[in-house]
Amino acid sequence: MKVIYNKYIPFGKFFATNIFGLVFCRSDKGQLSEVDKNHEYIHTLQQREMLFLGFTLWYYIEWIWRYAKCRNWMKAYREIYFEREAYRMERDLEYRHKRKHFGWWYMFVEKGTLLHEIGEFLGDLAAFVKKDFLTAKYLYALVLAVLVVILQVKFDIFGVLIEPSYDDGTSMFRIPLLYIIMYFLVLMPSLAMHHELWRLRHWQVWVFPVVLLTIDGAGQGYHGYLRWADEHGVWFKDKFYLQLLGAYMFRSVFIVLMLCVFRKLTEGRFGLYGLRRSSKYLRVYALIFVLLMPVFLYVSFTPQFLSYYPKMDIAYLDGAMGWERWQLIGLFELFYANDYLGVESMFRGALIIGLSRWLGCRAVLPMALTYMCIHLGKPDLELCSSVIGGYILGILAWRTRHLWGGIIIHLGIAMFFEVVGITRLLLQM
Repeated sequence: MKVIYNKYIPFGKFFATNIFGLVFCRSDKGQLSEVDKNHEYIHTLQQREMLFLGFTLWYYIEWIWRYAKCRNWMKAYREIYFEREAYRMERDLEYRHKRKHFGWWYMFVEKGTLLHEIGEFLGDLAAFVKKDFLTAKYLYALVLAVLVVILQVKFDIFGVLIEPSYDDGTSMFRIPLLYIIMYFLVLMPSLAMHHELWRLRHWQVWVFPVVLLTIDGAGQGYHGYLRWADEHGVWFKDKFYLQLLGAYMFRSVFIVLMLCVFRKLTEGRFGLYGLRRSSKYLRVYALIFVLLMPVFLYVSFTPQFLSYYPKMDIAYLDGAMGWERWQLIGLFELFYANDYLGVESMFRGALIIGLSRWLGCRAVLPMALTYMCIHLGKPDLELCSSVIGGYILGILAWRTRHLWGGIIIHLGIAMFFEVVGITRLLLQM
């Protein structure tokens, strides 16, 4: 923390102010005491854990909200959570060394409330980043993610490398190979930068990711049922509908294989796929989903999403299989939802909860970049946001040892887009 004495900042009656870890102090009002320095250092810790910008927004929003209640600027200022912690603990010069993340939240927000749970949620995220973060590692991951986005947006690598393989039958090999390459492209440098290459002595670190990603990728790439449809002269609409179902139906078979591997990884300690009984952060997940719904609604009407969702072309498939429209939609959405359960079980379950036994928190970043690859061919915004969402959900799976957060948010978003898309198409018909 650096102290800068000057004649102008801060304004008014204030003696010092902390801006992004720089303490500006009025030289005409004396020198900072050790207590004052401790006060400002507590603010620096608060700002770091809220990534500075989050602290600034929260600080002034809370100040305005409290002023609206009491109509007194100084009283409102002293009631701000950040200030209450700093004033209460400023005389404890050892507090900075023993302080918990989001200490202001734990002090003043009642346990068991949603606000307290939000604080714990943010604290878990901050604690993980502190434990796992290396500038070089995260810059490397960022460059890799940007490269994937550029290759997809500019050169359509999904259309060039993956889509043609569905016709020649090699998709069962190409998709797993893509996932495995990405996983180890992140894992190996990550362990090297942390000086933890000793983790590679465990054969499970090599074998289980390969087996899991092969099972998952092969499940997505299997299209052998289309040859059966051609041999039996299945009507083109029925064939197209079977192709849609098959993309998710056959993955269910491969999910059973993943279950066997996952139970081997965890020795059954975390329940089926990590779906153990746990309510930790469920209210926070639900709140996040509700707050993001206006964003999802806006995004669902952008041109790329309109061309991609709903996944089933209702008008084209009318009459397929000799079924009613509601039957076609209902069966497809059932398999589509099941696919998302499989995705969470695979990426947040087996690759995080399972492999953390040997990789610890280093299991999260490789999973996030690999998870990004399953979104190739989807709308650009979804591709870009997938790595961030996958990373956050991976952290929470690692900390809570359950998958309910990913299921609530991931499946909720998918179904939201489907409902909006289906409703729009039905109103147009």
